[in-house]
Amino acid sequence: MAYFIGYFGACFLPAEFKEGFVNIEFIFICIIVIGITIYVLRHRKETLKDKKVIPLPKTAAKPQISEVPVSLPTPILPAAPPVPTISFTDRLKKGLSRSRLEVWGKLSTLFSGALDDEKIESLEELLYGADIGTATVAELMVLVHKKAKEGNLSEESFKTFLFDFLKAKMEPIQTKVDHSLYQFNPADKGQTKVIMVVGVNGAGKTTTIGKLATKLRSQGASVVVGACDTFRAAAVDQLQVWCDRSGATMIRAKEGSNPSGVGYDALQAAINQNADYCILDTAGRLHTKENLMDELVKSKNVLKKLDPTAPHQILLVIDAITGQNALRQAEEFHKALDLTGLIFTKCDGSSKAGSAVSIVEQLKLPIAYIGVGETAEDLDVFRIDEYLKALLGM
Repeated sequence: MAYFIGYFGACFLPAEFKEGFVNIEFIFICIIVIGITIYVLRHRKETLKDKKVIPLPKTAAKPQISEVPVSLPTPILPAAPPVPTISFTDRLKKGLSRSRLEVWGKLSTLFSGALDDEKIESLEELLYGADIGTATVAELMVLVHKKAKEGNLSEESFKTFLFDFLKAKMEPIQTKVDHSLYQFNPADKGQTKVIMVVGVNGAGKTTTIGKLATKLRSQGASVVVGACDTFRAAAVDQLQVWCDRSGATMIRAKEGSNPSGVGYDALQAAINQNADYCILDTAGRLHTKENLMDELVKSKNVLKKLDPTAPHQILLVIDAITGQNALRQAEEFHKALDLTGLIFTKCDGSSKAGSAVSIVEQLKLPIAYIGVGETAEDLDVFRIDEYLKALLGM
């Protein structure tokens, strides 16, 4: 306080006294600052002593936590349900359900009472709709009229009668199937069997070959596949996928190459490797195009330069959806190539699966395989009893 009074008074002093006063002012300020500092430090020391505050060291050690392992109970999970295995018989029944429901399922209304002439006429229309062929239906109706007069024809007895009738038509022809198409015989190891697969565009040749190669490989056979459809790159790529999965060897060429040349190279590779099977995929051909059919004949004949007995099997893939139109296709292919058998595909999407009966009967060619789906398990051996029972719902 005295300082401020003195400083204020110095303002009114003459100039000759002010210079000395400034020096006194500086000394006085230093004394005040030192005094305040001593007071603050002493007061802080007394405060810490009274409160017994112990400052922490600069680096404090982290507390040690003992880790005791905790044993948790193992959760008991429910067992995964087993994956159901669907037999091919069940697959076939499901695949032929459309034919069975849309055609044969209508039989119950016809046999609800006496089988009069009107119902017999409706039955005849139903049989034609089933695509079993005009000649077969005509022969069948003669027997139906006879049984109707006897008065002992019910829905169940008619199905049994129809089953026996159709089986008698197909069975003698089905005995001609070469069983080496189904089951590889280790005794024939290294004896290359050549299978040429033909058909119109979209019938399912490429997929069928992939399935067939997979089945034969699973039996221990070595398989060489020739991608002779050089006009569709997508078909070759699709076949490559199947071969990679099954472990079959695939022979392919550049797009647009000579198909018969690819077949020749594939058979040459199969012979050099002592392969058990050589399966040749061919480009889809319209049976009405004579020049394209001639090219197939060339592809067949060029194989004889390497093996005079080749090809050992020429199989026509038939799409069930085409119904009776497939008969015309089969006739032309058979005329040009002398077919040895048929593969009936896509039965799962058609109501015309009954056409297999008339094709077998009229061409005298057996069905080797029947397909009802896209996986390898959806292609299996054609068995008459299994097919007819699935078709008729027995």
